Amino acid sequence: MTVQITCKFEALVKSTKLVKNRGYKFLLFTLSLMIFGFVPSERIEKLSLDLSVRTLFQGKSVSATGTVYYKINGGLMVTKMHTPIDQVNIANATGEYRSFDVKTNSVTLMQGIDFSSKNSFIYSFLSGQTNDMGLSGLGYRITDTKIEEGIVVNTFSPPKNRQVLAEKVEVAYENYLPIFLGFFDAEGKPIQKTYYTNYQNVSFVKMPFTITEIDFITDQDSSITRRTYSNLLLNSKVNNEWLDFSIPENATILTPQNLNQISK
Repeated sequence: MTVQITCKFEALVKSTKLVKNRGYKFLLFTLSLMIFGFVPSERIEKLSLDLSVRTLFQGKSVSATGTVYYKINGGLMVTKMHTPIDQVNIANATGEYRSFDVKTNSVTLMQGIDFSSKNSFIYSFLSGQTNDMGLSGLGYRITDTKIEEGIVVNTFSPPKNRQVLAEKVEVAYENYLPIFLGFFDAEGKPIQKTYYTNYQNVSFVKMPFTITEIDFITDQDSSITRRTYSNLLLNSKVNNEWLDFSIPENATILTPQNLNQISK
């Protein structure tokens, strides 16, 4: 936002040659206040959030709790699940993903752009990429924009050279903040819908502390998952234990062959 205001200010100065020196200084002073008003009082280097998850599917409810740790440098994201399982999920910006099961001392390794921490809502909001929610990085391109009752809706289409399940993606904004993200198939049927609510200040940006996802598994079945975040900690207040966590060298690496054995 600071960059946008600065660019607008520079364009304004360049486009007018009739402003007197005194008026120019007053304008400079006023816009400087605007710019510095958006500068964070504390630069975010890392943060942590407590996480509460509840999923509803076929009349059954499953709950989980954990803590999410995020480090700006390298995009390291660690999710320490507390209940119902003791698990550590580690992802970075390059798409390296590791899921460590403490009880079985086993680890699942995955690699790919879909596992990158850049796909997280934390990255999207802290990096100022809420204008496309990271879709551009996945090859999607905006193809339409419309306004419905004050809500701005942008439509994205997938890259032609990549097979994807979603043939259309919609992102809706209210007061410049994303409130809805929807994935649809070629027939226009929803695949997944995500709603962003309960916005709160995180230093210089607003982030949703409640995210509700609806996954349309079949035409008849869908699951609803609500993630609620709380207890925000920044920088020196963040516990480094899990950001510095290393998976034991003797952990069993899961493969399709031994996965069933480990899960028994």
